[in-house]
Amino acid sequence: METVALFDIDNTITPPRQPITKQMVDIIDRLSVSFSVAAGSHLSLLKKQFFEPLFKFGYRKQFSAFLSNGAIQYQCDFSKKISINVVKSFDIRKHLGETDYRFLLETIKATQELPAFKLPSSIKVLGDTIAFRNSMVNFAPIGRLKEEGTNAQLNRKNFVEFDQSSRYRETVLEHLNDALSSLIEKKDLKITLGGQTSFDIGITGKDKTNAVRTLFDIGFKRVVFFGDALFEGGNDYAIRAFEKNTPPKPPLSIETVQVNSYEETIKRLYDFNFIKK
Repeated sequence: METVALFDIDNTITPPRQPITKQMVDIIDRLSVSFSVAAGSHLSLLKKQFFEPLFKFGYRKQFSAFLSNGAIQYQCDFSKKISINVVKSFDIRKHLGETDYRFLLETIKATQELPAFKLPSSIKVLGDTIAFRNSMVNFAPIGRLKEEGTNAQLNRKNFVEFDQSSRYRETVLEHLNDALSSLIEKKDLKITLGGQTSFDIGITGKDKTNAVRTLFDIGFKRVVFFGDALFEGGNDYAIRAFEKNTPPKPPLSIETVQVNSYEETIKRLYDFNFIKK
């Protein structure tokens, strides 16, 4: 067990909030190194986006999955059927305690109501805006649906364009960091940009670095992580910070690879010579 390729899921090995393609599953099946995933989303949201089509398109191997921003570890065995079992879990609600957990939710709701953060009329709120994911809380200003139809995809596209032109999420992130500074200081709360439309609110160390540390403990010597949010403030950045600030000692090593689509991920896998011919 030398090298493992560790992947974010959404917009890294799948199109944004869409199922993984047969092309990508074929690439994963042809990897010359071990395969693992570390995703911001939770299991129920990823079943139709990743796990079910992965099996449907013929993947029949075992792998580790670190979900809910990497803090919950699953062992997956697809040799005969879809088998996904919890190995290690974490509960942010228990970590914070009921008083601080309620304060977190109330602060998010109050933020949504501020005139400065009102969304333009062209963007709708579809579904719940706050989701408890065991190890983290996800806050999506435009809401979150289990399955996105054409209208939801168009709404997402409109929000992404608005966010890019206005720095909307960056401004909200600054506000949340200030409003929740007491929890950040005393409970190690950490707020990052999740995917294209949301915020992941978790605990420092209970993030995607958990996947890296666990893979080293299992026996891998080299972890190569592919993600679309390795920039500062993104929910993959914890791994890049880990790579820079607390690099593992030889013979262990970690590399981070910024990608912006599953097509780019495929290209970079060829660059690394990780695909069997």
